[in-house]
Amino acid sequence: MINIFVGLIFVFFKTNLSFLDIGATYYLTNIIGYISILFGIIELGRTNQRLLKVRPYVMIMIAHSFIFFLLNVTGNSPLTMAFSTSLATIIAYGGLVFIVAGMFLIFAIISELLDDLNSKKNKELLYNLINIMMLLFILAGISAYFNMLATTIMGTLLLLEVLFLISYYYVFLSKNEKYT
Repeated sequence: MINIFVGLIFVFFKTNLSFLDIGATYYLTNIIGYISILFGIIELGRTNQRLLKVRPYVMIMIAHSFIFFLLNVTGNSPLTMAFSTSLATIIAYGGLVFIVAGMFLIFAIISELLDDLNSKKNKELLYNLINIMMLLFILAGISAYFNMLATTIMGTLLLLEVLFLISYYYVFLSKNEKYT
């Protein structure tokens, strides 16, 4: 359970408040975070087989983060490409779709994890925070497209992510109870 918590810290880590954080640091922390989440899922999956259904999504995100990390390190990020040709434009927009889908998938992974973790405590706050974070993420994307308020919304999203981590810790880790 602690591996998932540490992984979420790394995945939620951002070096700036822009909607599209395309830096190598962002993807490096994602790789570390998703690997930690994967180890947590494997560990908990020994006693709860339902958790193992999340493993393929996490593995996809490890590959996704690794590919975009390599693209950023080599200076070939789809978001920094010039729109000089039709092919470059298609690649850039396709890359944008994959980046946003990857950013959104973390919320789906967390929701699936919460569904599969048996807990006597009330997880309603965690579900509500996930839903609010997904809504803010969508609003941040829309506002980034129109160049308005995206930084403010991303700052609010970051605060909610911290609140989620605190709540997650309280629900699953505070009493050193085993939830499987």
